[in-house]
Amino acid sequence: MLTGSQHNQYEQNTSDQLERYKLLVDNVEDYAIFLLDNDGIIISWNRGAELMKGYKPREIIGKHFSTFYIDEDIKKNKPARALEYSKTHGSVENEGWRLRKDGSQFWANAIIRSLYDKKGEHKGYAKIIRDLTQRKIYEDKLNATNLKLSTSYVELQKLNESKDEFVSLASHQLRTPATGVKQYIALILEGYMGPITERQRDCLQKAYESNDRQIEIINDLLQVAQLDAGKVELKKSLTDIVELIEDVIDEQIDFFKNRQQKITLSMQKNKIVLNLDPVRFRMVVENLIDNASKYTPLKGEITVSAVKKGKYCKISVEDTGVGISKEDSKKLFEKFTRLSNPLTKDISGSGLGLYWAQKIVRLHKGRITIESQPGIGTTFNILMPLEKHHA
Repeated sequence: MLTGSQHNQYEQNTSDQLERYKLLVDNVEDYAIFLLDNDGIIISWNRGAELMKGYKPREIIGKHFSTFYIDEDIKKNKPARALEYSKTHGSVENEGWRLRKDGSQFWANAIIRSLYDKKGEHKGYAKIIRDLTQRKIYEDKLNATNLKLSTSYVELQKLNESKDEFVSLASHQLRTPATGVKQYIALILEGYMGPITERQRDCLQKAYESNDRQIEIINDLLQVAQLDAGKVELKKSLTDIVELIEDVIDEQIDFFKNRQQKITLSMQKNKIVLNLDPVRFRMVVENLIDNASKYTPLKGEITVSAVKKGKYCKISVEDTGVGISKEDSKKLFEKFTRLSNPLTKDISGSGLGLYWAQKIVRLHKGRITIESQPGIGTTFNILMPLEKHHA
C-alpha cells in the first residue's frame, strides 16, 4: 500500500505522462487526431487536424464531426452509422471524400475507436485521419488507364480474330484457283494440249514456278492462321528423331549438290525416341535445314546433329552463312519477318516459316533458340523433352 508521499508522487508522475502524451498528440502534423464525446461532438483538436482541415481549435471544438462529411454521405447517415458500428465493434475504419473548411475535398482514411473508462462505461471516441488524396489520384489514374488498356485489349483481340478469319478465308479461296492454274499449266507443259514452242515452254515454266511459290505462301498463311486460332491438334506418336532427320536430308540432297554445299550429319548411333507429331515436326526440321541452305553461300557447310542432354534431346542446325546480328535475332521469330542481307535478293518466302516453326515446337513443350555471329554463321537449337522410358 502506498504512503501519502508515494501516492502524491504517483499522481504527479501520471500527470506528467498525460501532459507529455497530450503534447505528443497535439503536435503531430501528419495525422488529424481528435476526440469526440458520446454524441459525436468534437472536444479536442491537434495540430495535424488544423493543417489538414483548416479549422482552428476555437472554430471547430463543440461542433459535430459530421461537419467534414459531404452531403451525399450525410444523406446516407454515414456519420451516425460509423459511431454506432464503432461502439458495437470497438472501432471502424473507412475511406471517402471529406470536406475542408474552404469547401475543398480530400480523400481520407479514418479510424474511429470507442473509448471506455475503467468501469467499462463508454466515454466517447478517438478519431485518427490520414490524407490520402495523392494516393487516390494515382489509383484513379491507374484504374482509368487499366480500363482503357482492357478496352483496347478486347478491341485488339476482336481485330486479331477478324484478321485471322480473313486470312484463313482468303487463303482457302485463293488456294483453289491457284491449284487449278497449276494443273492446267502442267497439262500444257506435259503436251496434253498439243505441241508448244520452246519460247512458250520457257514462259509457261516460269508461270508454273511462280504459281508454285504463290501456293506455298498461301499454305504458309493457312498454317499460321490455324495455329493462331488454336485449331492445330498434334497427332503424336513415338518417333525416332535420328531417322526422321536422315529422311529429310536424303530428300534434299540434290538441292545441296546443286548449291555445292556440304551437309554433315552428327547423330547418335542409337535411336532417340520422342513423342511428337511426325508430320508437323518434320516440317520444322525441313524449314530449318532449308533456311540454313538458302542463307549459306555456295560451297558453304551445314551440320545437323541430334544428341541427348539430360531430360532433353538437342537438335541443332548449324551453317556457315551470313549470320544474324543480335538486334535482328530478336525479330527473327516474328510474323512476316525477312531479314535483309546479300543473299535475300533471290530468295522468296512469306517470312512466316520460323514463326510457324517456333509455334509448333512450343506445342510440343519444347523450345527453339538461335546463336549467330554476322559473317560466321548461325545455329538453331531445338530442345525437346525425352520420353521417360527412353531417357
